This record gives sequence, structure tokens and C-alpha cells, in this order.
Amino acid sequence: MIKEVKQMKIKCCAIIHNDIIYEGRSHCEIGWKMLDDGSCQRPFPGGSYTGFVTEGGNDVDRELAMLIAIEAGQVEKGKTCNSRDLYSEDLIHSEIWEYPLKNKRYIKDKTTAGN
Repeated sequence: MIKEVKQMKIKCCAIIHNDIIYEGRSHCEIGWKMLDDGSCQRPFPGGSYTGFVTEGGNDVDRELAMLIAIEAGQVEKGKTCNSRDLYSEDLIHSEIWEYPLKNKRYIKDKTTAGN
């Protein structure tokens, strides 16, 4: 299996719901965007699947995503939220991951900071 993950990188997080892949920086961000867009009635609706998308466009589960991220140097083994499954927080706190922060909910407004 390790041969399969060589030269791959995690591009972004994903939630699959009703055969549609929603992508974003974090699963939480995606869930809120789905709610805002009217794609669902609540974040992480029943029957949805959380995982990741590789730079090659393949959707992968959390366990395979962890192997890919370790092999690509995107996270360090033993320094993640879970030893087996990858979480978006592992990548967000990594200085290596280059996925842009797009959701305004996560952008601090300097004019209201501290209020």
C-alpha cells in the first residue's frame, strides 16, 4: 500500500453527501458552507462521509489520508490528533500544508478584534 501513496499529497478535506463531493480547508468549514448553501439542514448530515481529496483528485478515507500525509511530509507520525486517522486539524496546524483559507468565518476582522 505504501507504494500507492508515494508521490501523492493531500489537497483538501472533503465531505461526500448525496454523491456530491464538497471540498474545503476543514471538515467544519465544509459543513458550515453546506448549511449556508442550503445543501443540508445541519452540518454533517446523516449518510455523509468525511475524508480527504488528493492532489490527483482521488477521494480517500481518513486512514489512507494519514498514510499519504505522512509519506508526503505534510504531518509527522506521532504528532497528530489520532494515530490512525487524519483530521483536518492535523493539516491546518502543519506549517507545510498550503491550502488557502477561504471561509470568511475563519478570517479575523482586525477592526473588531478584541471587542
